[in-house]
Amino acid sequence: MTITAQSFVSCRSQRRPQAQSLPASLWRRTSKRLAVVLLALSASSIATASDDWEITRDGEFRNEVSTWSRTIPNQQIKAFRGRVDVPHTLLEVLSVLADIERYSKWVFQCDRAAHLSNLGEDIVYLHIRGIWPVDDRDVVTRSRIIQDPDTLTVTVHSWADDSTTHPLPKKTVRMPELENLFILEPLSDGWTRVTFQTFVDPGGSIPKWLANFVATRAPLDTLRDLTDRLKRPQYKITDLEQLPFVLPGMDTMTFPKQKPRG
Repeated sequence: MTITAQSFVSCRSQRRPQAQSLPASLWRRTSKRLAVVLLALSASSIATASDDWEITRDGEFRNEVSTWSRTIPNQQIKAFRGRVDVPHTLLEVLSVLADIERYSKWVFQCDRAAHLSNLGEDIVYLHIRGIWPVDDRDVVTRSRIIQDPDTLTVTVHSWADDSTTHPLPKKTVRMPELENLFILEPLSDGWTRVTFQTFVDPGGSIPKWLANFVATRAPLDTLRDLTDRLKRPQYKITDLEQLPFVLPGMDTMTFPKQKPRG
């Protein structure tokens, strides 16, 4: 699987009519933002480490998490990436991603999440526990989803939405920037390869030791806990209609008939 900034934006623009709720101005903003994050985070391929990415953990087996980090100029926290193969279908992985209210069970340091459906069908609120000595963080995100018509790989892109008004809790800093990618690639033996990649500007001041800890632990803990979450029976779904939350465009996607082996 190779997804470059150019091909990702091109594929996104081809699927634009599927999300009719977005005005043209927001589509232009989203496409520009997506191009920026891909140029910042990706090398020639999003699924393959390059010289720009430093490997921080090399999983020995396919069901073990591998992680990378990458320095972003003028940012406190490095961009980070994790990858793991799971013996579950693409649709089952999506069912965990769609279970927003339970993000606190597996997303790194997340203690609260909510689908703000009154503000928009794709708007989600996340509250992140601070690690001493820093305060808690939160963010309001929007998301879009695309599918490669050839490989059936699904990519969920989420970003901080500064245009959405939502109350700021006490002792919490709102993160000015967040760019997050979940890339779900169906494999020939029925497994799914999950790549999790994030760039975040947490706002405020972050000690260097803590910034390095987050870049190392966030992808590892998130994908480990995601893998454990997938074992639960409520995520053993076989139909799109069983998802608790459906992003615009998902109803036209093709989900492979996977039967994980091994």
